[in-house]
Amino acid sequence: MLGVTRLFDAIVGWLMRPKIRRVRRWSFVATLPLGLLIAHLHGVQEGAAVVAVRMACVAMLALVAWRVGGERGDALRDLVMHPRVRAFARAEFDILTALSRLLLARLGRGGDGRSDGMTYARGTFGYALAFALTPTVASEALVMHLLLGDGVLAWTLTALHGYMLIWLWGFALGPRAYPHRIGARAAVLRAGPMYRVVVPRGAILTATPRRDRIPGERGLVERDEEVLLPVRGRVDVTLEFTQPLRVQRPLHEPLSTSRLAIASDDPDALIERLLAPTTAASPTRARHVSTPAFGLFDLAGLARDATQPG
Repeated sequence: MLGVTRLFDAIVGWLMRPKIRRVRRWSFVATLPLGLLIAHLHGVQEGAAVVAVRMACVAMLALVAWRVGGERGDALRDLVMHPRVRAFARAEFDILTALSRLLLARLGRGGDGRSDGMTYARGTFGYALAFALTPTVASEALVMHLLLGDGVLAWTLTALHGYMLIWLWGFALGPRAYPHRIGARAAVLRAGPMYRVVVPRGAILTATPRRDRIPGERGLVERDEEVLLPVRGRVDVTLEFTQPLRVQRPLHEPLSTSRLAIASDDPDALIERLLAPTTAASPTRARHVSTPAFGLFDLAGLARDATQPG
């Protein structure tokens, strides 16, 4: 085992070299041409075997990277997928599953409607936006389908319009589908389906209420060495950490920060939960994962986190 550990450390150390960094990020594109070449030269079965081996290696690398974590884990994840592709895939996964998660979470919580500091959707108009645009997308899909007839192109465009509807509802209802979550050892702080920060409970230095308006700003905002995740143009809680933490964002690599501002419908309740003893946080997580179907989404989220953790 000692020899295997040393070999693993040597391989990871080599992958982390600056000159190797760019190459490793594009290494995942080499397998498909190799599989096609082998299939052309030796037959389809050998090409399929290469792809199968590739998938097995991907699963193994993702698992090891998840366990290793940090920069060493990033070096292994780059062998699986380019960081920006991972960021895009993660955001798409969260958007496309937002509506299902919201429905299952509502069923699991029983619709009690209590504010516990986890929600931050006050003032958003997700339902209005989704209901307003749905007839337009559906009408366009129907017209295009009738004009093109019953061919492959017509059904392809219809499927794309269906994807647009799912994406529209997922994006519009993201702030409701992805509240903040606090577990026994870590908290997951969100700004809809696009932005996500995993915060170890022990890394929280201070948490203070601070209402700040960010007019005209959307998404992630960097200001004075602080990262702000406004929702409906506001942040309500400022956090300082003992170490830089990574903020996940779409189409970009994670951004590190030691100061973070987030939105909350009840800042005092959120701060109380964040600073409470760790044993007091577990019921919150249990309430958000209260149905077997909802647990399946969490398992899928674990697979996503294996390739791009917080």
